[in-house]
Amino acid sequence: MKRKSLLTAALLTFLMMQACQSPERRAAKVQSAPIDSALEKDIITDTTGISRGAGISVFMTEAATEGMMKLELAKIAVQKATNPRIQKYAKMVVKDHEKIGERLKKLAEDKKITLPTTLPQADLNHLDELRKMPANDFEKHFVDMMVKGHKKILDLYKAATTSGDTPLERFARSNLSKLEAHYKGSVSLDKKLYKHF
Repeated sequence: MKRKSLLTAALLTFLMMQACQSPERRAAKVQSAPIDSALEKDIITDTTGISRGAGISVFMTEAATEGMMKLELAKIAVQKATNPRIQKYAKMVVKDHEKIGERLKKLAEDKKITLPTTLPQADLNHLDELRKMPANDFEKHFVDMMVKGHKKILDLYKAATTSGDTPLERFARSNLSKLEAHYKGSVSLDKKLYKHF
């Protein structure tokens, strides 16, 4: 029990430190991260660096924040992107993340957990910067963020499938196929448009 509390505290500290970073610093970290060789084969790797069973409220808070960020990014892309492929992909992400968000909200209510209702200020500032970007620059940045962001959210959901909490595991498993489709779709867009992979 003590170990579980320490893991939860460590994860919360890490999440707070991440939220306090400037968007520029976070973007630099994301852009400098090595690309996993499994991406080329479209194989979704198992979780790395995620504490399995670290705490239901920790997962739900992180899942809510990550989901809101993907949803808001995709909404901007629906309005701003000029490439039809990116438009189509963004519409799929909006539709799916709205549904996932509603299911997560219901699960949180059942478990008496309060989810965040807004993104951290750093993320809101980043979204404002993206709205001001020229369309071509935005599209490239959007696809890059979708690849890296969906890799992260997949790892988070995969960790939740072994949490030991049956409703949470069921929720995570029921959404993995959609999140994998988002990830693979973003990798495909990147291959076709920017040839990073």
